[in-house]
Amino acid sequence: MPIIEVKSTIAGATLAEDVHTMLGGILFVKGTTLYEKEVEVLQAFMVDRVVIEDNDESRTSASDETRIDAGSSKTVASGTEAKEKLPFHTSFAKAVSTFKNLVIGVQGGQNIPVMEVREVITPLLQEVQDQPEFLLSLHRISRVDSYAYEHSIAVGLISYMIGRWIKIPEKEWMQVALAGTLLDIGKTRIDRRILQKPGKLTPEEFEEMKKHTVYGYQLIKASPGLSEGVALAALQHHEREDGSGYPLGLPGGKLHLYSKIVAVADVYHAMCSNRIYQKGKSSYVVAEQLLQDSFGKLDPHIVHTFVRRITDFAAGTVVELSDGTIGKVIFTDSKQPTRPMIEANGRIINLVENRSLSIVSVWEQ
Repeated sequence: MPIIEVKSTIAGATLAEDVHTMLGGILFVKGTTLYEKEVEVLQAFMVDRVVIEDNDESRTSASDETRIDAGSSKTVASGTEAKEKLPFHTSFAKAVSTFKNLVIGVQGGQNIPVMEVREVITPLLQEVQDQPEFLLSLHRISRVDSYAYEHSIAVGLISYMIGRWIKIPEKEWMQVALAGTLLDIGKTRIDRRILQKPGKLTPEEFEEMKKHTVYGYQLIKASPGLSEGVALAALQHHEREDGSGYPLGLPGGKLHLYSKIVAVADVYHAMCSNRIYQKGKSSYVVAEQLLQDSFGKLDPHIVHTFVRRITDFAAGTVVELSDGTIGKVIFTDSKQPTRPMIEANGRIINLVENRSLSIVSVWEQ
């Protein structure tokens, strides 16, 4: 097997051996296909040479391969990662397209087609149940022009997993998923000029926008097959524990559990995603914001459970710190899950001790 210098690596080369960091941890496993991003990581960890497979297939041009690049819709590479993740991306995109057509029907005056919505999300629920790490990449496979529909599907999936993690009864799992998916169904009754306005809403427009919670409640109540909890989630997902939300300014003690779950899922996915008026933030930055909001805004038990569980998948994740350092998560303390230990350039950076640093970008694995 040829040994080549990392800086001379041919796009599409396949590793013939595992690559280790200077501290002995595995950076890339045998069989990984190397492209620009992988080479950058190797260089960040001061790996000068790698052993690659000596065959024509391993040197196939990147343009002939297929893999969805993090944060982009362009096709750039392939390998084991593609075989694992492309089906989910495809399933997600098909679900969004189908859901969009269902929502258009509701806009036209139809009742919510509950069974069809269930059929749309059920395959995805099984996938995130089997591989919950998909939750970390939902915001990366969305596009600004179809954000509203993708957001609904994503919030449904996240709400479903939160429900399981906080141990609500199994018979309620689907209702929680539907609550997340239908959180914004009331926007079908909002003037499109308000929904599609690129700039800041006027006070009058914002008051009209807030009515989507009431409209959603009414639509769901009129649709057989949806529980009271699903309707209340649509009504209350913008309420807050301290009573500062809308439309009724209710405190946490008067909010349905589903609305509290959906609120966390809604905030998380929205803050991570690129939107017309806002660039998405790192999942770690968003998780820290959620923890701050658990003091008065969001339910603390739900927030802490969610943050702890999504950071469980972080080991081995390549991240970029606020000072430009690229490294790999090697340990996460469950008591401070947003401040893991990072291995970079042969040294360990403990973010619990280095409070001036934060994780600004998470690279898709």
